[in-house]
Amino acid sequence: MNVSAKLLKMRLLWTLSLAAFIPMLLIAVYSYSTIKKQIIASEIAHLDAICKLKAIQIESFYDELLNDIHTIQSSPYTKNLLLHESSYPQEAKNLYEEQLNNYLSEDKINQIYIVGLDGKVIVSSQKKDDNAITKFDNTMVEEGKTKLYFSEMYYACSTKDRQKCLFKVSAPILDYDNRLIGVVVIEFSANSFFKQIQDYSGLGENGEILLVKQVGDKVMFLSPLRHDKNAGMKRSVPLNGTIAIPAILSATGHNGRGQSIDYRGAKVLAAWRYVPIVGWGMVAKIDESEAFKVLYIIRNSILSTVLIIFLIGLLLSLRMTKHMVTHIDELETEAHMDALTGLTNRKMVMSLLEQSLHEARLKESIVTVMFLDLDGFKGVNDGHGHDIGDRLLKSVALRLSNCVRHSDTVGRLGGDEFIVLLPGVQDTKYVEKIAKSIITSLNQPFFIGEQTIRVGASIGISLFPENSTDPDQMLRQADKAMYEAKNTGKNNYRFSEESAS
Repeated sequence: MNVSAKLLKMRLLWTLSLAAFIPMLLIAVYSYSTIKKQIIASEIAHLDAICKLKAIQIESFYDELLNDIHTIQSSPYTKNLLLHESSYPQEAKNLYEEQLNNYLSEDKINQIYIVGLDGKVIVSSQKKDDNAITKFDNTMVEEGKTKLYFSEMYYACSTKDRQKCLFKVSAPILDYDNRLIGVVVIEFSANSFFKQIQDYSGLGENGEILLVKQVGDKVMFLSPLRHDKNAGMKRSVPLNGTIAIPAILSATGHNGRGQSIDYRGAKVLAAWRYVPIVGWGMVAKIDESEAFKVLYIIRNSILSTVLIIFLIGLLLSLRMTKHMVTHIDELETEAHMDALTGLTNRKMVMSLLEQSLHEARLKESIVTVMFLDLDGFKGVNDGHGHDIGDRLLKSVALRLSNCVRHSDTVGRLGGDEFIVLLPGVQDTKYVEKIAKSIITSLNQPFFIGEQTIRVGASIGISLFPENSTDPDQMLRQADKAMYEAKNTGKNNYRFSEESAS
């Protein structure tokens, strides 16, 4: 074979190899890009939902706080004290201080001051805590003369030598003719508030929820940082900085979501909101590296397969192309939800159950599986038709979703069988509460078209680690317990009595 023939053969070989390689490469790139977009959209929607929920919790906390402030502002004792301070009897002042002291609580109000227009403290609560920070600056008084003002948060030491998160709020006190006569300054404890807000459920190993506030030309982190605990609430970033972008945007009044950079300089998926009631920003975020773990596995698998196909040639590349498309279709199919109700399907529920059991082993928490079957559903199908039955199942799915936490999962196994997954449970009292809530909710009549439908629910419950440590066995135990509940009168719940082997 001459040199020209050899070159031609080599060119044909490369041409055929590339003809097999390029289509496969395009499919691989398209699949990788599609899956990545789906993961980003799903994670960001989840983070945005968390932000909205936490904003509601902040507003609820604010309303409670506002009620306490309004009670003191509108009190005739407060107004008379400020109007007649010089002639007010000392005994009456002492009695009023005792009344203020009654407002103090370990997890809410830490200290109360009634301040005159000259900045002088007229009376204050008499909580004895030598190590606590009880002073306030002129800014609190001056800002409180015209509006409700929130300070940044700070740390203080309690008498038990443990740190306490505090912040102060000041507000004007007006006389009976709406003239300014003083300022009330209240020091609040935010420990229990932070515990509620900074629930990392559903945010993985690196996810974080942040509260921030603009202070001058900087953004201050109000809440403890999960990845920088030693910095506490002293850390801040400049407004014109190139990191902590979601924190800067939320603190300056913006709402949004997307890919960004956090205060560590790490790439994150994030959602952020501004809470105008308190002037704080809210950020929920998760590291891209954690969100894309599954994507990286898929990417490595695709690259390895493409390389093999390139080396083997055209025939094998056609076969491997079909295999890759099938593999990706299977991944997308597993991620699909139930077509009728929009709930998680059986495969995804079992996958989430396995993940929950893994986390529960590390955290030594309880995982609950509830197997639910509707009582009287067959009669609905027989008496009203399958269309009404399907609409009923959709309404049942909505009520079940409203009975559980955002971190819990409601799925449909098929027919009128549903499953509820409760990860991270601390005790069975919460499980019983959810079961009772579901039964009560489903006992309420369903109004479908012109029909009024009534059904009930029998629930079987299996617990990890008490009943089993295997996901399939937990489902079988919950199914068995459901039939026991149905056989003992229906419309009830029953825990599995089996023990983990």
